[in-house]
Amino acid sequence: MIDMHSHILFGVDDGARTIGDSLALINEEIVKGVSQIILTPHCSKRHGTADIDKIVENFNVLKNCIAAENLKVKLHLGCEVYLDSDYYDTIWKEPIITLAGSDYILIEFSVTNTPKNIPEICYEAKLKGYIPIIAHVERYDILYDDNQLIKNILNEGAHFQINASSVINKEGRRSHKFIKFLLKNELVSFVASDVHNRTVRAFYLDEAYRVVNKTCNHFYTDKVFRGNQENIIANKYFESPKFENSKKGLISKFFK
Repeated sequence: MIDMHSHILFGVDDGARTIGDSLALINEEIVKGVSQIILTPHCSKRHGTADIDKIVENFNVLKNCIAAENLKVKLHLGCEVYLDSDYYDTIWKEPIITLAGSDYILIEFSVTNTPKNIPEICYEAKLKGYIPIIAHVERYDILYDDNQLIKNILNEGAHFQINASSVINKEGRRSHKFIKFLLKNELVSFVASDVHNRTVRAFYLDEAYRVVNKTCNHFYTDKVFRGNQENIIANKYFESPKFENSKKGLISKFFK
């Protein structure tokens, strides 16, 4: 497996605090079948995160430590970009660390005030040359009963990422049901850990793999846990899923 969303990089956001924390999380990922990790610390004033220079500095320290310990894992750097009403300035004027040096960017929105113009935001990101991936899409309940909005987002070439913890039903019943709907229709491009620590926001990617492999076909499971992540690392473009059935009320019926 390849983990493309994690908060393992120490001392830069609300994830790992020390390099020891980083190493403990990395060792757990290795033991549970992860061969490559994209470190995606928050990069926004909202999270009070470190500046990009500090993020790069700590990443290089961690990489050197991994090499010295001879750990069998490859690390890549990225970030999780928070977009709000000032999204235009963020996309066009602020430095953004893309995923593994590719054109792909990982973006998140407010859970309580999710913008309804997500397709427009994705379009703007594409104009700048980015390929948007929406992090933990199951958190945005405005999508739960708006299949036209889902369709419009995917038609802009955006990808959906879901969290392993939600796949195994640790984040709430409605988000879990929404994930089941997305997986059933193969609208998810990535499953990731979004791991922050070893307690309340822990690593469940191996458990999620078993759930998805049991409910979906093996080919699709391999894509969302490894194959599509390899496309990011190789900076290889691939089509986002398309939601063909836009019949009103489809998601409502699913939830019922």
